[in-house]
Amino acid sequence: MAERMPALFIGHGNPMNALLVNSYRQRWAAIGATLPKPKAILSVSAHWYIEDAAVTVSTAPRTIHDFGGFPRELYQVQYPAPGDPDLAARVQKLLSPMPVRRDDRWGLHHGSWSVLRHVYPQADIPVVQLSIDETQPSSFHHEVGKRLALIREEGILILGSGNVVHNLHAYAWGRHAPEPYNWAISFENRIRELLLAEDYTRSSITRINSAPKPIWRYLRQTTTCRSCT
Repeated sequence: MAERMPALFIGHGNPMNALLVNSYRQRWAAIGATLPKPKAILSVSAHWYIEDAAVTVSTAPRTIHDFGGFPRELYQVQYPAPGDPDLAARVQKLLSPMPVRRDDRWGLHHGSWSVLRHVYPQADIPVVQLSIDETQPSSFHHEVGKRLALIREEGILILGSGNVVHNLHAYAWGRHAPEPYNWAISFENRIRELLLAEDYTRSSITRINSAPKPIWRYLRQTTTCRSCT
């Protein structure tokens, strides 16, 4: 019987963390060394934020460099992990009757490989990516998560990658002190409180949605990655 795998959420931060030697890289490597080796990985990230639900089915997903303005060596990074069409089919079955499109063109974006190249540097574990459907409300995505939890019992690691609060448009790029904005602290604290309380009810979603409007504008900007599609 397969060992039950965890569900991880990792804030990948700057794509340069794929190359830099820092505390993030060391912690990610420690996670890989501590966890049992999964049969495969299902990755979900806002860097594949599109108008439907889709799952990758390629047996050899390409490494996608979905960013701009970074050093050349970052664009040379490859993460040649195989895909897993059987896992993709399993995801479709668990989410049925919700339609999930099979996508053989999309690969592994930096939300996945910039972290996984440190967690599992051998790139020998199959990786499948599931998109986030931007047309659906938060309650829909919560239901998706509940249904997919079953694959953890089958030796599949679920990886969520991104940041709770992230907006390059609002970042001052060295023109202010590094302390985070008050709205960012407030929103992150709200999410942390709900997670630690294991409060996944509809009322908790309502509390998140009641956050100040600027937060949702910022989040909308960060999760819509038109250059990635």
